[in-house]
Amino acid sequence: MSHRRSLFARRRPFVIGAGVALAAGALAVPAVNAVPTPTTASTTPSAKRLHDDFNGDGYPDLAIGAPGTTVGGLKNAGSVSVLYGASGGLSTARKQVLTWPGRVDSDTPEYVYGSGLQSADLDGDGYADLLSAVDVSRMDIDDGYAVVVNWGGAKGLSATATTLAWSPGAEWQGQFAVGDVDGDKHPDLVTAGAEQWLSDDPDVQPEEDGTVRHGPFTRGGGNAGRDHFTVDPQKALFNPVMTAGDVTGDGVADLAVTTGDGGTRRTALLAGGKDGFTDKGLLHDAQGRAVAGEDIAIGDLNKDGYGDVIVGRSASGDAGSPAKGGAVGVVHGGPGGVSTTRKPVWISQDTPGVPGTDEKGDGMGTGLSVGDTNGDGYLDVATGLPGEDVGTTVDAGGVLVLRGSASGLTGAGAKSFTQSTSGVPGTAERMDRFGAETALVDGNGDKKDGLVVGDPDENAGNGAVWTFSAGSGGITASGSASFGGSTLGLPATGSGFGRSLDD
Repeated sequence: MSHRRSLFARRRPFVIGAGVALAAGALAVPAVNAVPTPTTASTTPSAKRLHDDFNGDGYPDLAIGAPGTTVGGLKNAGSVSVLYGASGGLSTARKQVLTWPGRVDSDTPEYVYGSGLQSADLDGDGYADLLSAVDVSRMDIDDGYAVVVNWGGAKGLSATATTLAWSPGAEWQGQFAVGDVDGDKHPDLVTAGAEQWLSDDPDVQPEEDGTVRHGPFTRGGGNAGRDHFTVDPQKALFNPVMTAGDVTGDGVADLAVTTGDGGTRRTALLAGGKDGFTDKGLLHDAQGRAVAGEDIAIGDLNKDGYGDVIVGRSASGDAGSPAKGGAVGVVHGGPGGVSTTRKPVWISQDTPGVPGTDEKGDGMGTGLSVGDTNGDGYLDVATGLPGEDVGTTVDAGGVLVLRGSASGLTGAGAKSFTQSTSGVPGTAERMDRFGAETALVDGNGDKKDGLVVGDPDENAGNGAVWTFSAGSGGITASGSASFGGSTLGLPATGSGFGRSLDD
């Protein structure tokens, strides 16, 4: 599941740094569920810790979701594997494996813990906490989704997850965003869709709106209050995708939410504030078409102090699609919401400088992530191409890294990687769909974000993850490594390892 990304106040992504992270000798497997101790002397919580530093040692960490993992005989119970950062980068020798403690019975088909991963310091203790969407569907009135959290601390994440939001009968499909949308310096949790089941009558539908749960949160799941919002023009959230980030430059997170279906999808911008959201209207491209897609992120790509809304339009053939094989769209932020001086842009494989050819089904715009891959201070964008053909191999998949600059996102200097790229482990095979998920992560703290690629379809749905280092020239395939759930002690069959990466 993609999801959902926030770069509020320049949230630093967790990257594998300039050193070769996860080199072959670093793939040691300690005991399952082992909890690492911090690798530095820093154990006192600090409000300035990185958003994805779960154990407070000053290095970003990486969470990998495998929502198809079988646990205790329960299929699709799900798991999360956490690799802890250090001066040498991320390593499978420093890991923690979390599973969902679901019960096995005939009316509980799945939980899929490890979907839609995000992180933030929800309780204000200086340690990042890990959030996941969970499908707790059952064959009774309790159908729905929840957002759960594993709490960070000096020894890593808590083994047991706490429920923060529960929506029986929900239509929001586990989509959520995290950011300080009310300006009180505490992250808030935003969910979209039904909040409660109103009636057993099938003709009475749940309310389709959004809810903000205000931080700080307690470890019992309590919050500082909640309120509801709607998204015009139809005042309903259908198939929502959302993210929070500071688009208006006022230090408060705003909400970009895409809703609708097929060619009718649209993206609304809601400005955050202490009195709730202010509707800034729908986003359009330079041709007046609605800007919308299947993935969304926010990041200041040109360093002008305003977050830019980045949309991945991976579906092909829909009305309003800017390219056959998908594209990445950017609507620049400004003090009123949308910049009045910078025009929106679409970047596809037809854009000068971007490797490859725009072909139907490539899926460009899938699995967006944002980070600085070469240390120049400009945020770059990674996007998957899970439907990319590699030679004659259909849907083998690939990844593009697009560079940010003073003029915004550009095709110049873009880099492309597949399993056929020299130095990349593995073999490009039919229907691998390499690049279904990406993350940019600074696992060694050198301020250069390395690349993590998830391929949940690898090896007939077992899944795998690839890691790439970063240097002054950006991402490099040299020294890249790959591993699956079995490396971390998980049952691999059908787990979809790498379907979600915390970014």
